Amino acid sequence: MQRAFFVLPFLWTFLYGAALGQTAASLRAQQHASYSSSYYVCRGDALQLVDGDPARADYSRWQVWLYSQSMRGSPSDLRLAHLRWGVIQGPSARAVMEQTTTYQQFERAYTSFLGANAWGRFTFSHLVGPIAVPELGRGGDPYGLLLRIDLLNRQLGSVVAQLRPSLVNGDQSEATAPVQQYLEQVRNSMEDVARFYDKLSRLPAERDYLGQELARLTPGVNQAEGAVPKVRAILPSVKLPVRKDWITHTESAGREGTVNVTITEMGSSAWVRQNWTGGDGSMSGTEIITIVPYQDIGDLEIRMLAWGNGQRWSLSIEPAKPNGFPQSVKSPERRTATRTYPAVDLKTSEKLLYLEFSNPSEAQDAYTYFLYHKERGL
Repeated sequence: MQRAFFVLPFLWTFLYGAALGQTAASLRAQQHASYSSSYYVCRGDALQLVDGDPARADYSRWQVWLYSQSMRGSPSDLRLAHLRWGVIQGPSARAVMEQTTTYQQFERAYTSFLGANAWGRFTFSHLVGPIAVPELGRGGDPYGLLLRIDLLNRQLGSVVAQLRPSLVNGDQSEATAPVQQYLEQVRNSMEDVARFYDKLSRLPAERDYLGQELARLTPGVNQAEGAVPKVRAILPSVKLPVRKDWITHTESAGREGTVNVTITEMGSSAWVRQNWTGGDGSMSGTEIITIVPYQDIGDLEIRMLAWGNGQRWSLSIEPAKPNGFPQSVKSPERRTATRTYPAVDLKTSEKLLYLEFSNPSEAQDAYTYFLYHKERGL
């Protein structure tokens, strides 16, 4: 007995508004729950439902079929293949479903940022999948079209994943006409790549036409990737932290005592002032000031450290330029029980700045602060 198509596992027939209201967490949970139940196999233009974990299925090409509106009917309905507007394709069921989730999250953020009617009819919300397509695994890729579109698809997926936080956290008033045009270009590229996969499935022998189409798509994706830093300078991926308790904090320096740290914003840079007190006297009275120009910030990373019976969290700030962050070191003559250290007054540079915090929320606030200014460059 055939079941109604809209209740089959892995077939989503969301109404558009319901899909936009679904959280990313619940969507992922629904997908992973379905991974162990069933999937589809494409036989010509019809779909066959298979009970079982798609991760264990021996297929090298998987798809998700996209529709402009919710579809109902039987999986054997031949109209399904002909009514789709595009295809998401990848090497595994998990890959295509995770890309679908990423694109749905971007679409929701896009419409929330630019307006409910900004996306258009070619939505990623109405879909059927995952679908194993045995025919695509046969015959190889004699013209290299599949390899090229796969590379372009991964490139575009990275752009989409990077941009979504900017739409979620960015200030809508900053969305100038050029920014809106850029976001439209990214949306159009998402649609174009999905259409190309559809054409590649339907017209595999039309290599000249497909080659021309692929050549047309590539510059748009390359431009979108290259412009991500410029867009983030206008729409950062994070918001400035509200809490300020992390700006002034203390760090334990072991036998060298305690370090009092103060971070001060000075124009387009942050000044990190570290003052040593107590301990065995080897660092007592030392002051180190490290200037961190926002536009020179490279990688940022938070790590959890074991500290005695407790834990601390370290934020490392790497300079983007090889000459490091400007730094000054001043220290009076210092005495310990065994030795005397001469006074120091020098200019140097710091290749990797570490800040330590006693709780993860302070470390996260500091990370967010420096990431925000890194993206803004000011």
